[in-house]
Amino acid sequence: MRIIAVQTGLSPLSVLGGTITDREFLTRLADRGVEVHLLTEAGEPVVEHERFVVHRWHRRLRKRLPYVGNADVALDLRRLLAEVGPVDWIRFNSPYSVGLGTVAAGGGHRIWGSYLHLEDYLSWRLIDRWLPSRCDLITCLSDDTRRDLVARCPSADHAANIVVPMGIDTARFDLARAHREEVRASHGIGDEEVVILFVGSLIARKGIADLAAAWRQLGNRPGVRLLLVAKPAGAEETRIVEELVREDDRVIHVPSVRYEEVPRYFAASDIFFFPTHLEGYGIVVGEAMASRLPVVTTRAQGVREVIAENETALAADVGDAAELSRLLDRLLADRALRDRLGRAGRARVEAHFTWDRIMDRLMERLGDPGARAN
Repeated sequence: MRIIAVQTGLSPLSVLGGTITDREFLTRLADRGVEVHLLTEAGEPVVEHERFVVHRWHRRLRKRLPYVGNADVALDLRRLLAEVGPVDWIRFNSPYSVGLGTVAAGGGHRIWGSYLHLEDYLSWRLIDRWLPSRCDLITCLSDDTRRDLVARCPSADHAANIVVPMGIDTARFDLARAHREEVRASHGIGDEEVVILFVGSLIARKGIADLAAAWRQLGNRPGVRLLLVAKPAGAEETRIVEELVREDDRVIHVPSVRYEEVPRYFAASDIFFFPTHLEGYGIVVGEAMASRLPVVTTRAQGVREVIAENETALAADVGDAAELSRLLDRLLADRALRDRLGRAGRARVEAHFTWDRIMDRLMERLGDPGARAN
């Protein structure tokens, strides 16, 4: 099988959820013998794999103009199709940045659209009304995303619009457990201190303002640390975290961690805190569960399907900082509850999010020449 994957990027270093999603799915397709031709933006780093063939699309127009890169994608995709010959699928990773160009140039080929989550921008809504109807296969990371997509494009409600969640490689997190003391010592964390961990980008959608408010409402409790493995992105959210670090020496901010080292921070922690407002799929929540961490999060789209509320995680309504703080306080006071949630989280990952099961289903769909239901 041969596919072309049209990408905004595929960096081996990125810890962004969208990039991790593409990297994991495409490398696992390659592991199963699929020949993957990557068409990525020129200048962007790309993960290496023996079955990846890297090609580049180049920007010819002003980058600041919205969606104009799709014209560049279309030009270079046409060139690539003439060069490589027949392919089984053309996949795009971003409907808005590269999807329009993929559909414009991919006529006559089967189009596979990948959807992480939908946001309420007018331009996105307009694209979502039209683009999915041009796809022969649609993969959504969650049932929430599929429902949102069908609401915008009713013609996308067919059997080839499927939910394919992220898998989790539990071995990565098991191996990291040996580094718990090392990571804690490197940040001056005592053996008896309880560490609350957040992993994600500093953007409004991740609930950074709620995180800060919930932490402050906990008060000046001794023996508790807040560890933020968080890439600065939004100006306001970065300011909030910088202020939190200045005013409270219990708060540690690590702005950059290599992807392969992130599991060590899960291993070094005791509670995972993720007050997100919206996710395509809460991969870091699943990773925390694989690490046997109890989770405090929200009932946000993309997360509520990963957790089992009150079994693997405690959850609050989106934006309810007071309730999030109460849930953190409950876990801090109850070691037995932390242990119970952590064990149940690991069991849920092993039961529902193994890569073999997920990839078997995806490969079956890709190998079916009649993938789209008429």
